Amino acid sequence: MSAAAPNIDLDTIHAAQRAWAARTVRERAAVIKRVKKRFAAAGQQVADTVCEETKKSPLDAWFADVVPNLDLFDYWTGPGLGAIRDQRAPLSKLKFPSKRATLRFEPKGVVGLITPWNYPAALPLRNLIPALMAGNAVLFKPSEVTPRTGDLLMELFAAELPPGLMHVVHGASAAGEAVIDASDHVIFIGSVATGRKVNARCADQLKTVSLELGGKDAAIVLPDCDLDRTAAGVFWGAMANSGQNCAAIERAYVHKDIYPRFVAKLATLAKRATVAPVATDAQDATVRAHLDDAIARGATAHGDYPGAVVLTDVPEDAAIMVDETFGPLLPVLSVASADAAVARVNASRFGLTTSIWTADASLADDLAQRLNTGTVTVNNACLTGAMPFAPWSGRGESGTGVTNSHLAIMDMVRPKFVLHDGFRDPEAWWFPASDDAVALAQKTLAWLSASGFDKARKTLAVLSGMKKRTAEQKRWADD
Repeated sequence: MSAAAPNIDLDTIHAAQRAWAARTVRERAAVIKRVKKRFAAAGQQVADTVCEETKKSPLDAWFADVVPNLDLFDYWTGPGLGAIRDQRAPLSKLKFPSKRATLRFEPKGVVGLITPWNYPAALPLRNLIPALMAGNAVLFKPSEVTPRTGDLLMELFAAELPPGLMHVVHGASAAGEAVIDASDHVIFIGSVATGRKVNARCADQLKTVSLELGGKDAAIVLPDCDLDRTAAGVFWGAMANSGQNCAAIERAYVHKDIYPRFVAKLATLAKRATVAPVATDAQDATVRAHLDDAIARGATAHGDYPGAVVLTDVPEDAAIMVDETFGPLLPVLSVASADAAVARVNASRFGLTTSIWTADASLADDLAQRLNTGTVTVNNACLTGAMPFAPWSGRGESGTGVTNSHLAIMDMVRPKFVLHDGFRDPEAWWFPASDDAVALAQKTLAWLSASGFDKARKTLAVLSGMKKRTAEQKRWADD
């Protein structure tokens, strides 16, 4: 592909967006529901294309990039829209007589979406659907590693959307910069290094941006857990999609009382599991560098890369404990207590997700409150990203903004407050300035601070003061 910036016809995009925004929410939902039917019918094609471009297994493709996404269509054409429906303002009849107001939400215009290769259908859909339902146009730049998946999504949407409303922009950095420059709001999912550049470019143009970046997600395994299920869950959370998941378990802190047994179970699973290769040569190089560094510093490997590898005796400052690996490696460390595990989890510069494995729900809730991560899952892992109603957010270098839930769509709209006033008299705070006006303000303060029977007495005082103030204003206006 050419490195030159693509030509984006903003006049056509803006015209399509204005017409789309003028449609009712129900009309937009009807269109997106038809896209859902097309996506479901193309499930095998989506899975095949994803597997061909990313090398992932059919299991990973079907359970991440196909099946869960039907819930996205249902949520964003139904309950997810409640947050952006018109809302009547709760105006007090005494403080704001004869007034009514509505809070409305308008689309930002053009949403720029830049996504990575690890989940080339799921990650775009999490944002494409709410962006369109909010009334926006979309400029979608898929990873240059997965262009055909991007084209397939475009084909499915374009078959139902008005012409010009959604565009796919292919390429690398120049394409991403063009999308940013042409957009009113930018959603970026990818590396921390690129995320910083995206953030800076948006800041320079005073554009809002949502960043979903890396993770160094941890599992905390406590001695009262269901050992067999926990080992299976932690292993899956580390190795699913060959570890190429920002929410993958990349470090496990296991209580010393069960550590030897837990490691033995993981090592057995590592020998049995079939793990697909990582998607790119560059990612393979990163994984190998982390593995070689850990072994050089005294770690023991259970399993052989490019398959699943469990590591023990890993120094806390090894690259594999500090930097995002994005591969099928799982370092497992022994800790003396849950408190020690929390301290180590929070020491990371990342803060996306953490899983806690314990039979004590009360303890899990306490630990969850102390963890500096956006999502905490108890006795499961890598699950909530597939729930459209569950907000997905990071701390630190894991990014800013929210994916999924009503909170995500709020980034894609602008609020507009419209107030209608039917009051016929002057407002109390209008001219003229007088001692009576100040006295009314003082009575109002006393009324707002009162409660019980005293509230009723002070209400009468305010009403009397307002009547006196209105008479004063009318005399002043007539003079």
